[in-house]
Amino acid sequence: MRLHREGTATILLATVFAIGMGAIAHYYIPSPFAAIFYAAGVFVWYIALQFFRIPKREKTIDLTKIVSPADGKVVVIEDTYEGEYLKKDCLLISVFMSPLNVHQNTYPVGGEVVYQKHHKGQ
Repeated sequence: MRLHREGTATILLATVFAIGMGAIAHYYIPSPFAAIFYAAGVFVWYIALQFFRIPKREKTIDLTKIVSPADGKVVVIEDTYEGEYLKKDCLLISVFMSPLNVHQNTYPVGGEVVYQKHHKGQ
């Protein structure tokens, strides 16, 4: 398993947090309660690793199929009007990603990007 390079700072911060929680638990917290601090540090570190992991995946190349661009749960499938570029009715498919899902997006189909526009704050 690889980790995304953009997550390096977050993972290092989570590691420092986990070590700090362990040190606080070891030196300052009475024994029965120390496990809570150890668990909190390990939990934050684990979540950071889960978020930035890049698992090895088999690539499916089938021109008759569309694969999901992201891990997660499909929460919306509806018809909508796209008025900026296509100016026609389209199918909107929304995928919700929890913090535990792999946050790596891929291309769902082959093709070429012919239009791109950033909408600040959206």
